[in-house]
Parts: sequence; C-alpha cells; structure tokens
Amino acid sequence: MSEIKHIVYLMLENRSMDQLLGWLYDQQNPPKVNVPPQKTPTYDGLKQNTYFNLDKQGEKHYVQKGTDNNLNVPIHDPHEEYSHINKQLFGSENNPVSQQKPTMGGFYQDFASYHDYPEQIMQTYTPEELPVLNGLARHFAVSDRYFCSIPSQTNGNRAFAACGNSLGINDNGQLEAWVNNRDFCFIPPHTSQPEGRQFNQKTLWNVLSDNGKNQPSDWMIYYSQGNWWEDLLGLEGYSYTRDLMEQLQGKEFDPHFDKMEAFYARAKAGTLPSVCFLEPEWGLEFPIGDCDYGINGADYHPPTNLAPGEAFVKQIYEALTSNKAAWAQTLWIINFDEHGGTYDHVAPPWNATPPWASNGTPTPEVTELDFKFDRFGVRVPLLLVSPQVQESTVFRAEGDTPYDHTSVIATILKMMGIPKDKWGLGGRTHNAPSFEKLLEGNPVRTDIPSIEVNANGKTSSLTQSKSPANDIHRQMAQSLIIRSIKQNGLSPETIPGLSLPSLQDAKNPAELSTLLKTALEKVKKASSQ
Repeated sequence: MSEIKHIVYLMLENRSMDQLLGWLYDQQNPPKVNVPPQKTPTYDGLKQNTYFNLDKQGEKHYVQKGTDNNLNVPIHDPHEEYSHINKQLFGSENNPVSQQKPTMGGFYQDFASYHDYPEQIMQTYTPEELPVLNGLARHFAVSDRYFCSIPSQTNGNRAFAACGNSLGINDNGQLEAWVNNRDFCFIPPHTSQPEGRQFNQKTLWNVLSDNGKNQPSDWMIYYSQGNWWEDLLGLEGYSYTRDLMEQLQGKEFDPHFDKMEAFYARAKAGTLPSVCFLEPEWGLEFPIGDCDYGINGADYHPPTNLAPGEAFVKQIYEALTSNKAAWAQTLWIINFDEHGGTYDHVAPPWNATPPWASNGTPTPEVTELDFKFDRFGVRVPLLLVSPQVQESTVFRAEGDTPYDHTSVIATILKMMGIPKDKWGLGGRTHNAPSFEKLLEGNPVRTDIPSIEVNANGKTSSLTQSKSPANDIHRQMAQSLIIRSIKQNGLSPETIPGLSLPSLQDAKNPAELSTLLKTALEKVKKASSQ
C-alpha cells in the first residue's frame, strides 16, 4: 500500500469528460502510461470531423474544438433531469429498453429546445482554454472510463458519492430510490438549500466514525463562504453535503465541518486530516429579462464562466504543494458529480449493480420514474493528483465494470484500512472497482509541475433573450419577491393583486422580468400605505 496520509476529495459540477478534457491527448501526443498497460498508450478523447449530432432536419452538427476562448459556453444551463438525459443518450425521453445501446445523438436536439445558439452544446474546450484542469490531468493521472453513478442530476449523484445510493423517505413514508433532485427552500435566507427529507442512508463518513476514525483529524468536510449577495440569499456558508445526507446532521458531527479558509491554512501547515471533502463556491446564474441576478461561483457549473473554477482548483493545488513534506503523502481526487447535459461521445454501459443488492442497503419500496439503477450516467472527469502518481497516466478499471462515484468511496475506505465487511454501503460500493493500486510501487516524485490559469479567457457576448424561463428563473423571482415582502414587514395576502402563482405562467425571461417588476412595485406600494 502506498504511503498516503492525506486524501483530499474535490467534487465539481456538471461537465462531461469531452467538454473539458476531450482534446487532452491525440495520436501525435499520446499519454506516457496506460493502466492497465497497453502496447501503445491510448486516450479515448475527441477527433476532428468524427462525432456529430443531427438536428430535426437531419443536418449534421459536428463537435467543435474550442470555444473561441469564451469560458461561459454553453450560455444556457443544459437540461440535466432524468428524462432529458434519456433524450440526450437515446433520442427519446422515455425509459430505454433494457440493454439498448446509447447513440449519444440527442444532445443537440435536447439543447435546441432553448432555441438559442444550439450549436454551443457541441463546443468543447481546448487545453489552452482550460489549462489548470488539463494541466493537472496531463501532469498526473486521468481516467477515460469514469462515469457518474446515475443518468440524472446533482443531488442523486452526490448522494451516491456519499453513500453509494440515493435512498430517502418520500411524502408517503415510503423508502424511495431517487433520480431527480428533491426539495429545496426557495425563500431567503436559505435559497437553494436542501430542505426537508433528503437521503437517509449512512455515508462514507459515518463508516469512518463507526470504525474508530471519528476525530476531526480523521475526516473533515470543508465548505465555501460566499460574498455578501450569496450570503443574503443563503447560497453559501453551510455544508451542502450535510444538508443532503441526514445521517451527517447530528450535533456530534459539528466539529467535522469548517470553511475552506481553514482547509488552506491546514494544507499549508501540513496538518490536514486523513480524509477531506471539499465543496466549491456554488454558481447560480439566473438572468431574468434584462437583469442578471447570477452568482458565478467556482464549481464549473454551466452557464457560469469557468475562470473562477480554474482559479479555485489552482489555489487548492498551490496550498497542497506549498508543504512539500505533506504533499509527498497526499492524494488529491478531482471529479464531477454529473455531466449537466454537456456532450460526451462515449456510451455509458448497462452493467451497473443496483445499490441495494445486499451489503447493508435496504431495497426501496419505490423507484422514481421506474429507473432500475442498472446503468451508469454519462462519462465525467476523474483526476488523481499526487506525487505518487506517474506523470501522463491514463487509467481504466480492470474488467467490465467501469469506475463510478462508488469507486471513490471504495478506494478511500480501503486506503483507510476499513475491512470490506464493515462498510455496509450496499452492492454498488461493495462491488466497485477501486484505484488505490495506481499509487503503489511508484517512486515519490519531487517535481511540482507549474499550472497557470488562462489569462485571456473572456465571457461570450451572446444573450439569452430567446431562451424560455426555467424553474430556476421562476424560483429565484419568487424568492426576490418574498424577500422584499418580508423586509417590508408584510405578508403576501395583504398585498392587493399579488399573485405568486402567475410567475409559473411566464413563457420567457422577458415576460418573467415584467411580472417580477410589477410584483415588486405592488410590494413597494403596499409598504407605503
């Protein structure tokens, strides 16, 4: 076993492998190492004039190399709900027939429902445009066969990354396996914070605590603190993971949560705990008509500009490498929760183990949208950054089962010395291929490769004027109205003519903007009377 003393785990948001790292290597510049070994090192990335989607007229739209240095492509947040992922993978929103091979041909038409610049869904970043993530992947190790755990949204995939399943109690008191995101609070000061029942199974961190690794020196979760606008809306300043996972919410776990500033300080001091999980500053773009109430964030979530995300990853890298003694014993895992609707050409396989197939996880009474949890989600980046990793490595799992989020859990628990019969995190995690052997037998590198941000990145000047109003637009508009009502000491029923449900009828951001302005004027008028 390698001499890793500090495992740092960063999960970012909503980007596919192809969109961020599709051009990392090519035939002229292949990787140096493949694990498992191959005669000629290869990387399953993109090729010019090869991959395409058809529009409704049958015209081909090929993957485009580069975004002209625009770091906010696509300018719309693509669809990420389960039915839309079916459309992207199989061409229909309906559940596919068992073992039906994904064509990966529906991304363009699904994104074109926005009516604005559908060609952007086929645009992908070059290493020069995203030099931090691509630089780390090239200098260390990246997997070209890592898939998110379910073909759907953030919360279910983050639940899989925490506990190997997405089980929770529904409103009827039944244990349900969830696919799409669950309830949020849309009223400040807790906007977009998970509320109510979420996911109720034990997590990776519960397993550590139950097996004697229950001190802050054993594990910590570090979350980001936002600016004044984010704090006002309640978007930051709390652990999103803790709110999602019910078994982390007990007061006994309070010492295991702190802000990112504490992480940076401990990284530089060489006193990080054995396992750290990092939460980025969340991005939330919600332009409403001519007004942009968005927050860019550092999580890579579309349609935000990726420059803050690249700077955030670089800041973590610099903090970790600043203490050379500690860095020599550190493994940094970077992955993404899901693809977020962005294009990838590799078809996800069907051989996923249902998470309740034994080993401690109960069988649900209901599965949302009749999903069988027998296939993986879309391919996303997985990077291993460590001086104990060979330079320019591309790795895959041995055997037919690929890596997914449960592979990270399995790797961490193995490296922490927790016997497999003590995990109790279900069949998917129990059977997951792990990658700790990738670090074994390698000399500890003394080089610290230089990583620089893209100093010439820009923000696209394209507007979102034609795109339809989405749920985030409506929810945030409602939140702004309710916040204004509360600030003026009023209640909705005391304001003549105010109708919050009317926001749901807005067909586009411009119409929603008009309804929002009208509602705020009614609140202002009522407060002056």
